[in-house]
Amino acid sequence: MSEIVKKFIADRFGEKEGTSVNPGNIGDVREFAQELGSFLYQLHRLPTTDAKSPSFENAFAGSDLIFFEAEMIELLKVYQKVVPVDLLQEKFDFAAKTKWSKKPVWVLGELLTQNLKVTDGKLVNVKISDKAVIGDPAFDLAIAWTIFDEKARKIFFAATEADEATINRARMFALRQALRNYQSQDIDELIQSRDASTEILKDLNYSLGQDFY
Repeated sequence: MSEIVKKFIADRFGEKEGTSVNPGNIGDVREFAQELGSFLYQLHRLPTTDAKSPSFENAFAGSDLIFFEAEMIELLKVYQKVVPVDLLQEKFDFAAKTKWSKKPVWVLGELLTQNLKVTDGKLVNVKISDKAVIGDPAFDLAIAWTIFDEKARKIFFAATEADEATINRARMFALRQALRNYQSQDIDELIQSRDASTEILKDLNYSLGQDFY
């Protein structure tokens, strides 16, 4: 675990615990989106002197989107009766054409709902693992489709100062995560994956023809 990232989180949140976030325990969702976005904005500007790069040991977190192309093709094949494969493949290909061309930034690698801690509806901590690396920030921004609606996502992305290309990649990272957990035995993961799938398709102006549940 990076000492730089560890200190940043400790300085910001202390040792507060809280409970894992879900759409039902967020207080003011727009305020929460601003707070989480601000956290990531500042994370992305930390020094990267002791940073690791994406590798097998951190599940290639922070890698370019195109790195996951084969996995995405397989996931779309598995769920071809559930999601619009042609549309999603087209959007993946479009998003993957652009790479993060700026200096690599810190990516937590496991910015998942279970690692975002809340108390009284407010963000009080972010748990991290040893998967923190430097790479494409879009990897972490994928959380937006799991916990935010369209309006809150706009606030979140504005706070992170993410450009359109980064948001497009983040959406595809979110789709990858959603499809991976689509039949999860963990009920929370299953619900979140299907909610995220719904939000992603809404973003793409796709009219849902089936109930994901």
